[in-house]
Amino acid sequence: MSYEKVRSIKITEDKVFVNCACNNVRPLTYSTEEYPYFSKILQEKGREAVEIALLKTYEGGSFQQGTNKFSKALKVLRYVFGEEYKKFNWRNHNAKWGTPEREEEEKLIKSEAFNDILKKALDYKFPKEKFVIFKNHSSYCGDCKIYGKSCLTCMKWVSRKDKATKFDFEEEAKDSIFEKFKDVWKVEVLE
Repeated sequence: MSYEKVRSIKITEDKVFVNCACNNVRPLTYSTEEYPYFSKILQEKGREAVEIALLKTYEGGSFQQGTNKFSKALKVLRYVFGEEYKKFNWRNHNAKWGTPEREEEEKLIKSEAFNDILKKALDYKFPKEKFVIFKNHSSYCGDCKIYGKSCLTCMKWVSRKDKATKFDFEEEAKDSIFEKFKDVWKVEVLE
């Protein structure tokens, strides 16, 4: 499935611009384009409505990556409002197209209740507390802690905590620990 790799989103008074590249076209060529669909929502319904529409696009998987308000709101949906979000999360549903169950799922996604949880996620204030992954390491200088620097396919290890990957939520950090290392790697608060 193709999606847009987003670098940035800019919302002006009457237009929405997205800097992105299609994930399955090589070389990746980022460009900033106006998205008339979102611009129309902005002009007709306002900023809050377009932000919800953008978050729905992220939530549906058509927009991915980037560090912005919308990618952060996805984390909030999962780690803060997880239980409430479960009934709306399309990944949890398996109804086939054209069935009454599928129609019910589609209604949920278009409901005001779903929009409300998306608004709460967009308005969420992140705590200042951050989390890092560490493991104990024996070396020539004795036992010490080393900290995880998360990459796409692996975990690299650094000796300085400030160089480690910082996670907004403890559960997010735990989810980043590879299954076979769950007993060895630990999570601690970044101080």
